[in-house]
Amino acid sequence: MAEDVRTMGSTKGIREFEGVFEKPHCMVLDSAYCSMGRMIGFKACKEAGVDYYDAMVLLELVPEYGLTKDDVDAYEKKLRNESFTGEQLRSDPVFAKLTEAFDKAVDIALAKGPCLIHDRVAKEEVIAKGYSCVSAMTYAVDMKAKIVKARTSPLYKDVKDDEAVVKGIHEEDQIRINWHRAHSDTEWGDLNTYDIALNTDVFGLDYSAKILAEVMKAE
Repeated sequence: MAEDVRTMGSTKGIREFEGVFEKPHCMVLDSAYCSMGRMIGFKACKEAGVDYYDAMVLLELVPEYGLTKDDVDAYEKKLRNESFTGEQLRSDPVFAKLTEAFDKAVDIALAKGPCLIHDRVAKEEVIAKGYSCVSAMTYAVDMKAKIVKARTSPLYKDVKDDEAVVKGIHEEDQIRINWHRAHSDTEWGDLNTYDIALNTDVFGLDYSAKILAEVMKAE
């Protein structure tokens, strides 16, 4: 039976109705490949006046590990075409070293102040470190548009066959799936597990960034 909200009784004093959103210390952003996640996250941080971190920026915080983007890229080739369990990855010495470096970098980033972190850490890990956190996911469903976006990357700009580009898009997402499994009990991309899920086909780059920025600078 439908309820008429105009005649509903007062909810005053009922705790479950009175939750108040507070600005989070950190937003963790996952993004499907070609959903413009990194660009949205970076733009949102500029609008909100908070720091932005992704794999490259995080590694710059821990030079003592001697790890570079090339090291991450080399390892991620292993993650492109095969599904791994979190346990399998955590038992891999190379993965363990990368994770140790990223975890140390995340500690440094969180201590610096409010921030958005793209991939490399899960919401529950941030909360376990003693910080408030909101999780977000950007995704897109228009494959034709994703193919066009993929071809702006050096990885796919010279790939003429659309099917090969689609295969690459799925492989890029598989990398993200594998990383996430090693850090969370949730499944990467399951929209029910995120606080915010944005279809960037609908909201676009600028408005998606505006939405995330508003969350990060909420009073």
